[in-house]
Amino acid sequence: MSATLTVLGKRQRSHFVLQVSTPGPSKPAPVIINGTLVQPTTKKRYQCTHPGCLKAYSKPSRLEEHERSHTGDRPFSCDTCSKTFLRESHLHAHSRSHLPESDRPFVCGEQGCTKRFWTAQHLRVHTDWHNGAKPFVCPEDDCGESFAKNHQLRSHRATAHAAPGTKPYQCEHEGCSKSFATNQHLRQHSKVHDEKRYTCSNTACLSEGSLVFFPTWTALQLHNRTVHPPTCTHASCNGRIFSSQHHLRNHLKLHEQQEAEAAFDAGLPSDSEDRPRKKRRGGEFGRDWKCEMEDCGKDFKSEKALNTHVKVTHLGRRDFVCPHDDCALTFGYKHVLRRHLAKEHSSPSEPPDSDDEDDFPSSPVPAAPQLDIATITGDAYAQNARQKLAAAVALRCPFPDLHGLGEISPEPECASATSSRPCEYVFSRAYDLRRHLQSTHGVILEKDVSNIECV
Repeated sequence: MSATLTVLGKRQRSHFVLQVSTPGPSKPAPVIINGTLVQPTTKKRYQCTHPGCLKAYSKPSRLEEHERSHTGDRPFSCDTCSKTFLRESHLHAHSRSHLPESDRPFVCGEQGCTKRFWTAQHLRVHTDWHNGAKPFVCPEDDCGESFAKNHQLRSHRATAHAAPGTKPYQCEHEGCSKSFATNQHLRQHSKVHDEKRYTCSNTACLSEGSLVFFPTWTALQLHNRTVHPPTCTHASCNGRIFSSQHHLRNHLKLHEQQEAEAAFDAGLPSDSEDRPRKKRRGGEFGRDWKCEMEDCGKDFKSEKALNTHVKVTHLGRRDFVCPHDDCALTFGYKHVLRRHLAKEHSSPSEPPDSDDEDDFPSSPVPAAPQLDIATITGDAYAQNARQKLAAAVALRCPFPDLHGLGEISPEPECASATSSRPCEYVFSRAYDLRRHLQSTHGVILEKDVSNIECV
């Protein structure tokens, strides 16, 4: 835009009276970045559109380099060691590390010092160190210490102005007293203070329009177990719920086998010789492991079952021995040994196991506990707890004397949270104690709380 020239007044003595009005600063035009219309307010008009990022740059190329930090794209690779970098300048700086020290152009001029540097800035800092410069000053009140290196200042603050045992890299998050030996460990720790570190990816949460965030992986898993429990979608199960995804996957395999078995039976005519007269456990479909012994036509659904059959039936292995001294019987299967123990060596009050004969090990049957009066009344547990506490190998539940250790849950079903009766439970692990406080007393104890003593 050109300046506007305005003529005012009349002609007087061969010159004009002029007023020149220069145009005001033009407002920067908005730009489109990553499909988003951005109205620049400063010279750095190219702003990052990533949520929560306030970075802005004066050139599109700088913004493009910055966006790689969000996407994880590292297009510049070192030909020598295959390391990757976000920026080409970082690659150039790294590539010099593979060159000999003699290629460094800036040499220290101090007598007896042979150090060389790639940049004049590094040489200047090194020269200041020779001159005794200590630019890193301790910011604490009444402390006039200064240091030549930043790591020396960090070590000084950790030893002189912090609690005993504090490490150089301290977490600056409010209420966090953690410290670490390296900056890498500190950066890794700082992620736990991110309230939006994890998000629920379940379609039910995504369909609500707003993302649900959690600060820890444990909180996300608890949300998934309570709000989105593993549920069987098969019509015959009527929404059956499982405690874990592993159990659900095993259950779904049963449906797959049943459907495959039904399809297999449907393809056979009713009078076919291939149709078995009696259904075997696990069905007929998927029996791909066949015994190769002569005159043995048995087949199995797993290699383990086949190997067990060969050892017991064809090799005569009897690995399960009756533990009673007056009984020398041996058995090929563990469930047969259990049945023998229940029949021959159990007391008359204990009912024997079923006489059902099969070639597949059944699930183990736990032995009935021997109960005495001390166990029934809880005196045995109390004596054991006192011994562990005396040896300082257990943690006593501090309820109700919490002293600000946690925050009482508002859930009404935790009726014991309002009781004043001391809790007599003891635990060997702090994790079990926290679970007990939350489930039994409705008290949420933070993981970092460590002032519970073994008393």
